[in-house]
Amino acid sequence: MSNDNSAHAGNSSGFLQADKVSNTRALTLYAFGVVAGLVLGGIGLFNARGTTTNKVPEDVLALVNRRPILRSDFISQLENETGVPFAQTSKQDRLRVLDEMLREELFVQRGLELDFAETDQDTRSALYNIVEQQATADAAISKATDQQLHDFFDKHRDQFMSEGKLDVHDLVLPEADNAKATEAVMALRAGTKLDDVKKRFGLVEESYNPDEFYYLAKVHLGDKIFSVASNMAGGQVADPVMDEDGYHVVQVVSNSKPVQQSFEEARQVLPSIYGNSEKARVLYNIMSFLRSRSTILIADDYKDDYKPEDFAGAN
Repeated sequence: MSNDNSAHAGNSSGFLQADKVSNTRALTLYAFGVVAGLVLGGIGLFNARGTTTNKVPEDVLALVNRRPILRSDFISQLENETGVPFAQTSKQDRLRVLDEMLREELFVQRGLELDFAETDQDTRSALYNIVEQQATADAAISKATDQQLHDFFDKHRDQFMSEGKLDVHDLVLPEADNAKATEAVMALRAGTKLDDVKKRFGLVEESYNPDEFYYLAKVHLGDKIFSVASNMAGGQVADPVMDEDGYHVVQVVSNSKPVQQSFEEARQVLPSIYGNSEKARVLYNIMSFLRSRSTILIADDYKDDYKPEDFAGAN
């Protein structure tokens, strides 16, 4: 009996040891299985088709911290701002609106970080304005000292010029006849009346705007003709100028060029211009900071042309 009990005790002890080993092995295998499953699942997640984040989808123009700027929204905003169909808009306008939408998204995301709500477009605009106003609050309320104004004036003298005025006749000979245009120039230089020269040589003057401010004259005349006229004295007639619409005969009646203002003459407008410059500087620094901490992906058809620094002066 004692032997049977001893044997039974031995067997019981053996069974208990076997159970203990089996449980440990099961837990080990279970843990290994969980870890292996997570590893395989992670590999599948990051390599699954359609999960990559370094490519901009076709209907998206840009991704800002994985938030999309849709092409449809971009086209709508571009057409609203320019007033023309998308196909007729210039590359410069497209890049400008792209920059505006990127700036808006960055400001909206910053607004969300500050716990502002995001709902409709009106709210997005409000968020943008709130963040901008918050960023430039100090610049807006601070009063520049005389020394700061003097320093700013010395560094930006070209911004403080009197308004120049230009009185010019721009006559066009539609035909590409340099000899005829030269004859017209010689007649005017000889003192022939303008109306007589027009009739004799068939010159056309689309509009005449006497004593225009320089900036308006540049718009009406175009860069090429304005560049010629603005460097002439009153009473002079330029040599024929070839342009897209034919030869131009340019006669300057008077030319009052812009002149440099003194500090005292600019004193009245200096604080406003200085304040705007300070706001622009602060905004530029804020945008540089937000861009540096953000991941921005631009669609292939825009990414090579879009450069934020091209719009720094307009921001």
